[in-house]
Order: sequence, then structure tokens, then C-alpha cells
Amino acid sequence: MGLAWSRLAPFAVAFVLSGALGCDQIERAVLPVEPAEPAAETEERIELLVPGLVDAIQAKQPMFVMDHVSPAFKEERGLDYWGVRSLVETYAFRDDEVGARLESVAITPAEDGRQRVAARVSFALGQRLAEGDPLPPGAVTYSLDLLFARDGARWQAVGGSYKRE
Repeated sequence: MGLAWSRLAPFAVAFVLSGALGCDQIERAVLPVEPAEPAAETEERIELLVPGLVDAIQAKQPMFVMDHVSPAFKEERGLDYWGVRSLVETYAFRDDEVGARLESVAITPAEDGRQRVAARVSFALGQRLAEGDPLPPGAVTYSLDLLFARDGARWQAVGGSYKRE
């Protein structure tokens, strides 16, 4: 389990500036400046990423989720990147609340520096899922077994499996 909303931000800023500033002020506001030293990207910690991914589903942030799924992702029954993207976007674009809660997680090192994540995640439509609250009728829980690999400073799911409990 993306959209280019954040890529539209420069256009939105320019539009707002054009209404708030005169043309000569816009030219001064967008004059090139000396490039700053590129900030070193902080390496993600997998133990913080997994709960963050579940929170992003509940917050309807499909771009964050899909940034952490490799384009080469393949689930053992055939679900690929595009299938995951379709699922994530389907729920992100719903008018209803989408509940997602991490029930348990275990992270173990795998080969080549990869990390295997075994997690149980509950989902519900129509309401958020708070920690400790009972699951509402209609909620479902899945067992996920995912393999994550580094892509630069971030982790991406590259494969795995899931099972409805």
C-alpha cells in the first residue's frame, strides 16, 4: 500500500504571490540565489516507519505510503505496485473516514541488509481506530509479512504476503 499534490505547491505559491505582490516584487522574490549545500537526507528508521505508514493510511496520505512501495514490489499471489497503488488511492479518495491501526509488529533482519516486517493491521470504514478501542463491527485485521529494502535513505517494501484473519 501516489499523488503529486506536493508538486503543485510551487504553482500554488506563485499564484498566491502574484495576487499579493506587484510584478516587480515577484521578480525580486524569485530571483535565483546561491544554491545551499544539499541537506544530507536522514536515514529512515524502519521501527518508526512502520507505524508511520499505518498512520498515513488513516490520514489519507497516499503519496507517503506509495513512496515506501518499490515500483518492483511483488506480493507472492501477484499483487504488484500498481495493485497496491490502486488500493491505497481507492481508500484515500473516499469521503468516509478510513480507520487503520497497527496491532502488533516484529522486525527482523533479513539477507543483504533488508528487514522483514511481520505486522497485524486492522482497518475500518467510517471511523478512525484509536489505540485500545474495541474494533467496530465490520472492521478487518490482516497479517502482513513484508520485506523492506533500502532505497537511498528510505525504506521501500519490495515483496511480501498478506492474510485476512
